[in-house]
Amino acid sequence: MRWKTGAGITLLVLLLWGLTGPHFMISLDKRTYSAGEEPELTIRNVGLTPIYFGQGYLIYRWENGSWVGVRTPFIFIAVLHDLSPFHSWRQSVALKYLPENESPGEPRPYPDLPPGRYRLVKEICGWPLGCRNASVEFEVEG
Repeated sequence: MRWKTGAGITLLVLLLWGLTGPHFMISLDKRTYSAGEEPELTIRNVGLTPIYFGQGYLIYRWENGSWVGVRTPFIFIAVLHDLSPFHSWRQSVALKYLPENESPGEPRPYPDLPPGRYRLVKEICGWPLGCRNASVEFEVEG
């Protein structure tokens, strides 16, 4: 009889865990980068259901007590990634910005992000709560 109670509790915990998802973690390979380095973003699905996300990301810079969006020169192709439970996925992140009076166009060298504190934001979706923004902070040294 005890095994039935234990199995019932385990089943209840797994059900509640699944219903409060999606469960994921994002991280970068380091906390601090130099100009010209390319961080590697890792997304881990630690939940019981698949998660979904695109190729794109946003970068914000900490300025005067608030996060300000950084104009990036990249156009992301609309690709949907499907990450199964307990799997991970990696993506290189370019630390470049688009100067104020320019627009993205043909490939050319773009300037590196200046030294400062930054946040990378990526939208991740999954059942049952829909889409949420995940973020990770990093610094760029001069």
